Amino acid sequence: KIQWLITRDVGSTKFAVRRFTVEAGGRMPLHKHKYVEAVIILRGTLRVRVNDVEKILGPSDFFFTGPYEPHSIENIGSEEAEFICTISYEDDMSITPLE
Repeated sequence: KIQWLITRDVGSTKFAVRRFTVEAGGRMPLHKHKYVEAVIILRGTLRVRVNDVEKILGPSDFFFTGPYEPHSIENIGSEEAEFICTISYEDDMSITPLE
């Protein structure tokens, strides 16, 4: 589930802020896009892959993805996970699935 918190609708022209919730066992398959992402985990346990580096992250941990860096997120915990994701606005906001 995605909730858009800050967008162009409130005057933000450079970035957007979104809140994600991911059910236990849920995942975002490997993908890439032009925009950058800065993510901070609020609750839960996530397996995050950026390029070929995989990490297990929890509350207060964070990660960053640059333009076109392949990445995926999986909730490996037994409860819902939640994180905040800030993205840059780019001329191309499309997402390319990689799996």
